[in-house]
Amino acid sequence: MNRCQKCNIMILDDTDRCPLCQHVSESDGKKVENRYPNAIEVTRKFRFLENLVLFLSILVECLLLVINYNVHTKVQWAFIVGLVLVYVNVVLRITLIGKNGYLFQALSFVVLAIFLMLGIDYLTGYKKWSLDYVLPGGILVLDVALFVLTLANRSGWQSYLMPQILLVMLSLVPVVLSETGVIQFPYLAWTALAASVFLFLGTLILGDRRARTELKRRFHI
Repeated sequence: MNRCQKCNIMILDDTDRCPLCQHVSESDGKKVENRYPNAIEVTRKFRFLENLVLFLSILVECLLLVINYNVHTKVQWAFIVGLVLVYVNVVLRITLIGKNGYLFQALSFVVLAIFLMLGIDYLTGYKKWSLDYVLPGGILVLDVALFVLTLANRSGWQSYLMPQILLVMLSLVPVVLSETGVIQFPYLAWTALAASVFLFLGTLILGDRRARTELKRRFHI
């Protein structure tokens, strides 16, 4: 800690000149404790943890593949475990190391979970339960997440208009699959589409001029 003899103020920064008068400061021999966390050290610890989990996941997956191959079961359960381990590692990397916002994290977690369930459904005989329930159910979860984030961030709710439009487009996928006969349970698909459309329309109507201005800015119209 330094003191300026001219201004008679304490200088907490590690500098040899007073920020006010540029007079050479003198140290009083006391060390200033760093009151801020070392972000680099924290990131290093998180990265080491994620790399350790990745290494253990690869080790476990290789062991399970060998066991699954030698047991000769009809279900390739080792690949199912592998999909779960991939999901866990991606979630850890996004959560601990990623610098993205809550919206990106929520979208990533749900979309990855949908692909995870699709993979498990395929490996267990492909009974299409992932398309009937998981796909539209995941869209409903994203609708709820967008609704909560819009309420929580009232000052910047316009930034969620584009994700809402993308969600409406995504919710058309299970409806199209339902109409083509791929999905056998159409009610959840139509519910997901209705929720996405009403969420967007509600934001657009209640947002009034600010919402229209945001759409014009986004689409340059």
